[in-house]
Amino acid sequence: MTHPAAPPAPQQPGPAPVIVETAPLSPGQERLIDAEFLRPDGGWPALGEETRLRPIDTAAIRIDGPLDHDALQCAVSALIQRQHALRTRLHRLPNGTAVQLVAAHLPDTVTLSSLPAGTVVTPDVLAAQTPPHVDPRTDPLFRAHLVRLGAERHVLLLQIHHFVSDGWSIGVLYRDLSALYNAARSGRPAQLPPLKRSFAALSRDMHRERRSPFAEAGLAYWRQRLALPRSRLAFADGNPAPYTGLRRVDVAPVRVPRAVVDALRASARTGHQRGPVAGPFLAALALVLHHQSAATDIRIGMMISNRARPEAEHLIGYFVNTAVIRLGLHPGQTAAELVGTANAAVREALEHQALPIQDVTADLNRHSAADGTPLYQVTVALNAMRTGSLTLDDADCRDLDLDRPGPRDAPTSIDQRWVLEEQDRGLVGTLTCQSAAFGPPRVRICLDNLDRALRGVAVSHHALSEIIASFQPDPRPEVGP
Repeated sequence: MTHPAAPPAPQQPGPAPVIVETAPLSPGQERLIDAEFLRPDGGWPALGEETRLRPIDTAAIRIDGPLDHDALQCAVSALIQRQHALRTRLHRLPNGTAVQLVAAHLPDTVTLSSLPAGTVVTPDVLAAQTPPHVDPRTDPLFRAHLVRLGAERHVLLLQIHHFVSDGWSIGVLYRDLSALYNAARSGRPAQLPPLKRSFAALSRDMHRERRSPFAEAGLAYWRQRLALPRSRLAFADGNPAPYTGLRRVDVAPVRVPRAVVDALRASARTGHQRGPVAGPFLAALALVLHHQSAATDIRIGMMISNRARPEAEHLIGYFVNTAVIRLGLHPGQTAAELVGTANAAVREALEHQALPIQDVTADLNRHSAADGTPLYQVTVALNAMRTGSLTLDDADCRDLDLDRPGPRDAPTSIDQRWVLEEQDRGLVGTLTCQSAAFGPPRVRICLDNLDRALRGVAVSHHALSEIIASFQPDPRPEVGP
């Protein structure tokens, strides 16, 4: 029986890094730290103390063929110098303010390990090669680790923390690292767009914009869009348990076939242009949520890239924001009408994407009665930026799926979290549900009904009642006291 090799010992701390840039947290970083890093009472954890912050994300790329280790090391070093966010750490000022610090240099060595011949490469085996906990105040937030499986067979683990990365960033990372590796291997300069400003600089811009007339106009829009009354989506009979910082969730894989995605794009067609998939997907999901909760006022938190600034397109950083898509379901509506409403809601949300969701929430609480009803209980992230794996000359690269379905504890109050990425084979990702309301049988029914809803809304003349009538019955568990 073979056992995975132990990962390299952690590097000993060296001299304090030289700080070249200081900036306030981006709004996304602010939300992440408040929701997952701070203790439930709002206090800061001690250095090295394990927190609710999600562990460092890992992309695993299987590389078959010759791999130039020196070129890979040069590429990783150049990537860390190019992308300031990869040299960033969290810091707390004496007055308690959280900021991000950018160092001139941080550790950039590609670490190595080997697995014995015949080892079955599973997510658990690869996870053993990575650190179990990362403190964003002291630890590097980007690492590259190469696992050797044979002379021309490797797995490259790229670990990047949410504090400095979002879904769009992974596509940027793949593009930059591929170009830098191929350039180092051939001895020519990499053909990459220049970065005019850093993530820290744009974080300062975002901080200033929150107090601008532009922000006030955005708040006025969301006050009107999300006006009372707002009702809770009741996914189960009884009262949900109060959120105390962690909840039990179940993670299930989701796959939407390419043919269905193409049909959704065609259903959102405007003129001769195929429309984006977000509107039709949200319309279909709204029907499933109505079926589960009986609600006709459906609000979904849509994760948006928040990269309207041209300087942000080629940066790694945590820009992502949440916009609330509100859809009303009415008797007699057709699929085309609901998709049209969803497309318009998405378009308007993108026009107001820069306004942080925490500012919207605080403003709504100031201007209306705060009754404890959440703005949204379901979130959707549709990532179309990352369309392939690394492209390394003379090697075949493909992503390995590290998502492990099943139960776990997670720092979330969200009832359903859909994370999907558009690939050649369609939309691929995960659905994370609160275990108390959504056990595995109900999740299976949910995914089947979503498939029926997606196929239904792609046919413009279908009545919503006709689509819903095709659904499997949805079992409602009883929760709470």
